[in-house]
Amino acid sequence: MLTQIMLILPGSFAVGAVFMFLANRHVSSMTKRQRWLKFASYVVIVLGVLACAALGRAWFTGLMLAIIFVGLYELGKTTRSFSIGPLLKVWVIYILLMLGSISSVRLVAPATLAYCYLVVAAFDGFSQVVGQSLGKHALVPLLSPTKTVEGVCGGIAAAVIMGLLVRGLTTLSAGSAATAALAISACALAGDLAASWVKRRAGIKEFSRLLPGHGGVLDRFDSFIGATGLLAPALILLTNRGLV
Repeated sequence: MLTQIMLILPGSFAVGAVFMFLANRHVSSMTKRQRWLKFASYVVIVLGVLACAALGRAWFTGLMLAIIFVGLYELGKTTRSFSIGPLLKVWVIYILLMLGSISSVRLVAPATLAYCYLVVAAFDGFSQVVGQSLGKHALVPLLSPTKTVEGVCGGIAAAVIMGLLVRGLTTLSAGSAATAALAISACALAGDLAASWVKRRAGIKEFSRLLPGHGGVLDRFDSFIGATGLLAPALILLTNRGLV
């Protein structure tokens, strides 16, 4: 698993760096530094998550539990001022996704989780760099002013390509891998927009400042929580087993 991934990642990061370079041509020096810091830390985060997947289920379980419980803290801190109606909606959705994510880690093979994460990472990363370099039309300006239609389209394209490149981590055919990547991208986008809604309602830009250049754990992993939260339930529904 690790060998296959390491053959693909350098090219993916290189393409992302090209888009980052293009996006940085007309911004201030401070903005450039911030963006490159975020890019560099994103590379470290991606490699760290994949290393946990390569080390096995116990390591990935520990990572996922850490993400979920730090996310619980960040969400609790952010929603303290919410009225009862929105507060209940936020917590019901998060708890359901949390349970789905834990089920995914327990039921799904680590290689399949790595596949899911790589697709999410490609969607997230290229949505941002393509949006910064080519984006002109806001996708949902009231929720996420910086997310663009062009960026999301670029992210989906990158996610599908990534899904096809690493489909050897799963038992999926090429067509099924492309379809799965589209579904994972949709779940990732839903998780991202849901987190953006919480932040906009709370009047904040980031859940915390734990991760350099990214904000909090939820800022970085909201898409992955959305994807893994629905991964195991979808597999159970489709295969009646929950195992790949």
